[in-house]
Amino acid sequence: MAFSGDGKHLVAHAPTGLGKTAVALAAALEHGLREGKLVLFLTSKQSQHRIAVETLQRMESRGADLRAVDVIGKHAMCLQPDAPRGGRAFHAFCELKVATRTCSFHAASAADAAAEARERPIHVQDLVRLSERHGTCPHKAALEAAKRADVVVCDYNYVFSALQERIFARIQRALGDVVLVVDEAHNLPDRIRSQMCGDLSLFGVMRAAKEARDVDTRLAAELHAVAGALQTALRAFRREARVTRDFLGEVLEAASSGGALLRAADLASDCGRAGEALVRLGLTTNLLEVASFFRMWEEREEAVLRLASGGIEKRVAYRLLDASILSRPVFREVHASLVMSGTLHPAHMYADLLGLEPSRRVLRAYASPFPPENRLLLVAPGVTTAFARRDERMYRAIAEELTRLAAAVPGNVAAFFPSYDLMEQVLSRIRWSSMPKDLLIERQTWGKAERDHALQWLRDRAAKGGLLVGVLGGGLSEGVDYRDNLLRAVCVVGLPLSPPTLEVEALRTYYAQKFGGEKGYEYAVVYPALNKVLQAAGRPIRGETDRAVVALLDRRYLDSRYASGLPPDFRYHATDDLAREAVRFFAPERLAAVAE
Repeated sequence: MAFSGDGKHLVAHAPTGLGKTAVALAAALEHGLREGKLVLFLTSKQSQHRIAVETLQRMESRGADLRAVDVIGKHAMCLQPDAPRGGRAFHAFCELKVATRTCSFHAASAADAAAEARERPIHVQDLVRLSERHGTCPHKAALEAAKRADVVVCDYNYVFSALQERIFARIQRALGDVVLVVDEAHNLPDRIRSQMCGDLSLFGVMRAAKEARDVDTRLAAELHAVAGALQTALRAFRREARVTRDFLGEVLEAASSGGALLRAADLASDCGRAGEALVRLGLTTNLLEVASFFRMWEEREEAVLRLASGGIEKRVAYRLLDASILSRPVFREVHASLVMSGTLHPAHMYADLLGLEPSRRVLRAYASPFPPENRLLLVAPGVTTAFARRDERMYRAIAEELTRLAAAVPGNVAAFFPSYDLMEQVLSRIRWSSMPKDLLIERQTWGKAERDHALQWLRDRAAKGGLLVGVLGGGLSEGVDYRDNLLRAVCVVGLPLSPPTLEVEALRTYYAQKFGGEKGYEYAVVYPALNKVLQAAGRPIRGETDRAVVALLDRRYLDSRYASGLPPDFRYHATDDLAREAVRFFAPERLAAVAE
């Protein structure tokens, strides 16, 4: 992986074990330092921040002369004890503090803290602590340090969001001065789209109307009228349905009741002012979220899905269908980029979804460096989670396969399901008297602390073995480094195809129209599902001596439509006895243990 002077975009599918972070940073910095460019290393999780900074520290310890800055979201770096936790409320709080010069941290100079931060690569937590010693705002210090940095480690939204213009003005750079490295890039299209989505519930409007009474009685009355009109309009929708941009305009017209016509732009402005007034009083508010919704609803027509739901939800929503609307201008302007992931397959799909110009894109798929015989890939053809086949017999069959496989594997096993509901259906049918391993179940409410606990739980059971159960696409099946062969087997239960919601169908239609033919279904349904499978399958083998079984419990993996969508080195065979295959695979280890 390397950068050339002609400003290409390298899209790289690079499996675990290649040292992607080290190679990418070394190549990007070599080119950036030579050409006078700033390297931006973008990643979606703080755990990846840590890996990047540790890589930079090793590079410096070996003689590299570099200035690096690690920065995360402003709210996560804030030293104000009474600051809101995040979202628009925090930004309103911060802007008010800055504008009124009531934040002593922001008012203080950040020059000394920035200079100290540039002396060596440090984690953002250390930058926060040194900023506190200097009595200055950590985020301000980070951006001040970035003005003279060679590399900045930051989140996707520093480049791919409305923050970009403000951030680049602060660090006094232009996109053309940047070499971009996007880590875990399989997440980028969905992350971009998620920033351009919004929901306005009937409850949210009613709450906003109640909040507005304290600062703007006229606005409160208008929002109360909007809530009534919205409730009436949504009665026509027994289930979720597509609507046009005019739908909200008609709701506002009905809410006007013969008075001045209510307009979304005016309501956005008024709700924003009222929300900021409540923030000044130290109160939390939903008005800022309502303001954002009204603003965004009117802003864009192209590639936007608008929805209305009656029944219990009672809401209107918008969804961006095309991530390239925001990413294409970025990639067009940056000097060069490396877009990489261990599951960036197929590379051409991600290049399409991100809007990379054909003349500048370079697509590469790198093979795993680990011995292929260290990973046993199996498919159980006797089961499936296809919706039409879900019944008592199938749930019991899956439970039996999982139980026997867990018993056959010496060490920890992880099982990942397409949904929490399916997970519970199968777990309730496991005969626990036959299960020799302890059980830990991922819950929807889990955060970083619970996931860290899960890793320690597995370490504590490395000898006897435990069974960790979670969901595909969740916090345990992606982005977690199960080092030192902590998992000896991963069981992927089912094929996690997205249900045929209106949003999925809209994506399918949009992609078919834009990219042609079968790509609509492949891009919207097949490849996103297979990416979740590849992420889960990549958890157990993290080093060259690791050995593990990956079992796919669904006959549909034998269908060419899905099998052909997987990388060439991900080739499995069907078996009617997963447990027997696992016993054979681990037999040399068992014999060696007995001999000792």
